[in-house]
Amino acid sequence: MFTNMAITYLQYLPILLGGLAVISFFTSYGMAVHEKHVDALFPYISDAGARPPESCIFGQFLNMAAVIAFVAMYLHYKHIKEFNITQTPIIQKLNMFSLWLSAFACLGMSMVANFQYINSEAPHFVGAFMVFCLGIAYCWIQSYITYKMRAQGMSSTLALVTRFFLSFAATVFFLITIIAAAVASSEYKKRKVPTPTPVVSTTPHMKWNKSDPGYKNHLASTFGEWLMAISFLLFFLTYYREFKKIVITIKVAPKDSEIFFPTEDNSGAVVA
Repeated sequence: MFTNMAITYLQYLPILLGGLAVISFFTSYGMAVHEKHVDALFPYISDAGARPPESCIFGQFLNMAAVIAFVAMYLHYKHIKEFNITQTPIIQKLNMFSLWLSAFACLGMSMVANFQYINSEAPHFVGAFMVFCLGIAYCWIQSYITYKMRAQGMSSTLALVTRFFLSFAATVFFLITIIAAAVASSEYKKRKVPTPTPVVSTTPHMKWNKSDPGYKNHLASTFGEWLMAISFLLFFLTYYREFKKIVITIKVAPKDSEIFFPTEDNSGAVVA
């Protein structure tokens, strides 16, 4: 009559997330290089998914990864909420705040997937800002929560150190990405152009040559972005051991008891 459905093997959720992200990033990168849309060394992640056909793969798998990422972060939120046995107020508040950060970060990931910057530049960069900045804030908050929860036996020292290290790494790579990109763009705009001045193209500069001004800073920026993304994925993988110890139970109950308990009408007939 009342059914409890248990969902186990939650530890594979972070692995699934990583797999979807890897498929999205590296498949679109390989296709973009094959189609000569980008250079093999080394485009931004979004550059590799900006044009069809690779944009189709990039968008589909990144959208799926965004959903899985939010599910994983929501489960971690519930895990902390249920196992915070001391009911420490600061942990509860930070846990709820990080859930909102995760929701908007995943929304940003979906925006990056659906708004290629060569078509819709503003929504794409807003989405990227949400993913990177809110994602980094989420990592730092969860690292601090891990520190506070370690005394309750919920988190290990290894998880604590790993999460703080990955949060720091993601922050450093983010700063490298932003600063190097700004310097590269400034240097490229100062390049000497032949006279008479050719018609200025509105197409984003996606293919860089070694002779281009700012090329080295461009590479520093693109490598920084890829390493930042890898840091995020590794951070999620630290949930493996914690998810291995929990199970989701879904309780199915009737909304209307008359559906399950037949009654008699005035004639004595049984009605459902």
